[in-house]
Amino acid sequence: MFRIDAAHLAWILEGLVEGKVRNRISVDSDAQAWANVALDRMLAIT
Repeated sequence: MFRIDAAHLAWILEGLVEGKVRNRISVDSDAQAWANVALDRMLAIT
């Protein structure tokens, strides 16, 4: 996260406002399912 500077963050956010998705990250469905399990477990703790 330390490598994200204000200019690049603004560029990404402006693109989202315009409906452009830059630097999309995609994962296979198996990894997505396990990531959701992990997130659900973390959120259940708080």
